Amino acid sequence: MRLFVSPVLFMAAALPMIAQETPQRVAWSQQGLQEVFTFTDSIGTAALLIVSDGVVIASRGRVEHSFRAHSLRKSMLSALVGIAVHEGVIDTTHTLGQLGINDSGQLTTMERTASVIDLLAARSGVYHSAASETSDARAGRPARGSYQPDKHWYYNNWDFNALGTIYSQLTGQSVGEAFEALLAGPLGMEDFQLHEHFRYQHEPEYSQHPAYKFRVSARDLARFGTLFLNEGRWEDSQILPAAWVVQSTTMRSRTDQRGTKSGYGLMWWVTGPNALGLPEGSFTASGSGGQRMTILPGAATIIVHLMDTDDRDGPRMGTSTYNKLVRLVLEAQIR
Repeated sequence: MRLFVSPVLFMAAALPMIAQETPQRVAWSQQGLQEVFTFTDSIGTAALLIVSDGVVIASRGRVEHSFRAHSLRKSMLSALVGIAVHEGVIDTTHTLGQLGINDSGQLTTMERTASVIDLLAARSGVYHSAASETSDARAGRPARGSYQPDKHWYYNNWDFNALGTIYSQLTGQSVGEAFEALLAGPLGMEDFQLHEHFRYQHEPEYSQHPAYKFRVSARDLARFGTLFLNEGRWEDSQILPAAWVVQSTTMRSRTDQRGTKSGYGLMWWVTGPNALGLPEGSFTASGSGGQRMTILPGAATIIVHLMDTDDRDGPRMGTSTYNKLVRLVLEAQIR
């Protein structure tokens, strides 16, 4: 059973370095937390928040600053899709063909059979070029037509961008407008400003479907993580269907990575069994350069980590380094 935590403790604008009134049910080693800080200082972390049982255990860096979210955006859209599914606006069994979704150069008949759920799971089999795609992703993308829908997992920006188009087409709202109205507002996010922190990135030379770009602060991400830790509830409101929280954070595919990225659900990375000693069933929103938020349901704990990727020559963090950070946080808990 997942533990419920209180969102009320996030309401203060200034967050303490280490909470002074930690309830007795939460036990943390000060030495262990100092090891976490030493590690994050050594890798150039811009913002770190650790929240456990609804209490801010540790706050480091610029937790109020809105950094580039990178692919954290995908878990944000997954939540919005879950609300639309619950309201009957989106049917995840509908195919690209039924929805009239195409792209430059035309999708094939087989590609148009991919469903919304295939896109959410990164299993569409549509290997068309995409906006906001790295050169490595372009080079490593499977050939068009090499897999049928739902037969192969590939972390595919085309899937995620097309979902943004589908969402706006069916709801009549941009992804940013919906995020502001359905998540940022109800969760009391302190830093998100629609016109400053959301934009579309159009790259028509690659695809008709733009990427949707966010900037987000660590303390606003902690609210988003709390929503998932609480199975979609915030205070007295069920903002996100509990069934969608479970569905989207349950592993559907094993990946070629380890630890926090050993599995994939519906636009969430899911920790599988024997994942470097990390808790099975934890799940992570992940973005390029070191943007991460991990929810550890068994420990009622949220870890938010951000790098300043606006600094082109600044430090970056990969998955193996982040896996080490998560282990250090877990080791700082006194069982």
